[in-house]
Order: sequence, then structure tokens, then C-alpha cells
Amino acid sequence: MKPTDQTLNEQLRITEREIESRKKLLGIDPGGEALLREVKPLVVADLDGIVESFYETLVELDGVAQLIGDAESLFRLKNHLRGYLRTLFDGVYDINYVQSRLRIGLVHKRIGVPPKLYIAAYKILSGLLANILRAKNDEGCDICGQRAEALEKMMLFDLVLVFDTYIQGLMNEVQRSREDVEKYAKDLEETVARRTKQLSEQARKDGMTGLYNQRSFFEYVRMELSRAQRRSERFVICYVDLDHFKQANDTFGHKYGDSILINVAKAMEKVLRQEDIGARYGGDEFCMLLPQTTMDGAKPVCERLAQTFTELDEECGVTMSVGISEFVPDSGMDVDMLIKQADKAMYVSKQKEGHVITFYSEEME
Repeated sequence: MKPTDQTLNEQLRITEREIESRKKLLGIDPGGEALLREVKPLVVADLDGIVESFYETLVELDGVAQLIGDAESLFRLKNHLRGYLRTLFDGVYDINYVQSRLRIGLVHKRIGVPPKLYIAAYKILSGLLANILRAKNDEGCDICGQRAEALEKMMLFDLVLVFDTYIQGLMNEVQRSREDVEKYAKDLEETVARRTKQLSEQARKDGMTGLYNQRSFFEYVRMELSRAQRRSERFVICYVDLDHFKQANDTFGHKYGDSILINVAKAMEKVLRQEDIGARYGGDEFCMLLPQTTMDGAKPVCERLAQTFTELDEECGVTMSVGISEFVPDSGMDVDMLIKQADKAMYVSKQKEGHVITFYSEEME
């Protein structure tokens, strides 16, 4: 099997069981992950300052400026760092998270960054983040120390993954011994069996509409973001809110209101491709994930959705306000940012009557 037929996780034999084992060795537990998730707003608030301070210090190190090469490369690296910091404090450290960390190591190995410079960069960044947590702490020294400890463990977890790819590159290890391959196959089989059981036990879909629920939608968007980042592809999130739904619900009753929600699902089923994801986000709000699609490509999909929905019940008087946001590779965007952008665009649509579609723009901030 060629290396291009496998992900980095597969080449390095890093399964979900291995990830949990590494977390256990470093003392990473759900409590520590929750602490990092709690401080994400503090870090995001200072994100640009952290990134600028980091690179101001880093480029002064001997040889770093020459490795970076030019202003455009520095700009891309800053965007990558923004994305790295957002996911570092997401509280979700699964197989997709590990894949992104392995790619960091692979990229640094390919551009010739020696381990000593990467460790120096790690030290600079960890120091900046520790200072941010201390400066923003208003809950006492105990919680400050716990947050700093959780951050240190997670960054060590990342550091080990990065150096895994350094070692892989140096050794050019394509195949493992028969024992390793058999163990990997067994781990993979057990993982598939466990995942299959989990999927059968979890309620992944909304009971009324049959669409995916909010939790499942977030999982699909996280996976698509990871895939699109690896392949430098774009995708779109569409946030749909029903106008005058409460009036129709109050006038004609909840049963009729339920039929309106079901008609949204039917309309989505008619217009979405097999690879697209439709979800009931909550109440009378819905979302769509359109992989390998731009904003211009998403507009006709939303127009067909509104038209099909209206044709199912022309008398209901309910219309759709739609907001569209687009994932751009190397932009540092995360799932929360994409949803919020689509939500803001949707609220702009709600200021007008009828079926309205609005693209997110920076002027909405």
C-alpha cells in the first residue's frame, strides 16, 4: 500500500485506543479538557495579540526569518497559528485533532525546521498562553494553577505528536513488523465494532423531522473542516430560520406547526445531494452543510429549498431567512466561527420580508 493511500494516523498506527493511552500517560482527563474549553473565550479575545507577540519573538531567533522566507508565508503561518490555538482550547481531542497535529509536524519537517527551533517555538507559545491565563484569572490561584497544568499537558501531547512525524520522516518507516500490523488490524476491528455499537445506541436524528440533530451536525462539520483543511477545499454552512412560524403555530395549532417543520425536512431531502447534511438545529431553525461548495454554489440550493418548501404548502405563509458562511482553507476558522457567521447573515435576512438569502461578510461584525 502506498503512503498516499493512508492518512498520517494510519501510517503511524495511531488509533483511538492509542490516543486514550497517551492521554492517560500524560494525565489528561475530562476535567482538564473542560478547563481548557472554559478559557477558550479568553484566548480568542486576545488571539491576534498572542499571534503577533509570538512571531515578533520567534523571528528574532537565529535562522527563523530565513526559514519563513517572505511576508506572504508569514501571513499564512499566522492564520495557521490562529486555527491551532482555537482547536487547542476546543475541549475535543479526538482522531481529527490528532490528524491536524501530525500534519503540523509533517509540514515543519518538510520545510526543514530543526527540532531545536520547534522546541524553542513551543516554549515561547506556552509562556505567552500561561501569561494570558494568569492575567485574565479572577477566580483565585488554585483554578489558575489547574488551568496552567491542563494547558501544559495538552501542549506536551501535541509536542509528542509533532515529533512522531519527525521520527517517521527520518526513519522512512513504510511498514511495521507482522506483529505490529496484526495488532493494528485488531485495534481497528475493535474500534469499528465499538463505533458501530455507539452509532446504533445514539439518537443521531431529530425524532420529528428525521433530520440530523444539532450534536450530530457539529460532528459532521468538524469532520468536514478537517477534511477540507487537508485538501485545501471550501465548503458552506447555511443557517435557515422560519419567518412567521409562531403565528402559524398559534393560529392553526401545534399539529399544523409540526407539519411545517416536517415540510422543511421534505424540501431538504429533495434538494440536497447525497454528501450534503441537513439538520434541525433547534425549534424552527435548521442548518445545511454543503461540502466542496462555495457561496455562489450554495445560493441556487437555498433558492430551490425555499421554492420546494413553498410548493409543499402554499397557504402556510411561512418563509425562510437564510444566512450563508463559507469555510476558507488556511484562514484559522473553526466550527463555532462558521456557525456564528451564518447566524449573523441569517439575522440580516430576517430584516426583510419573503424568502431572503444573505451571504456573510466582515461588515456584519
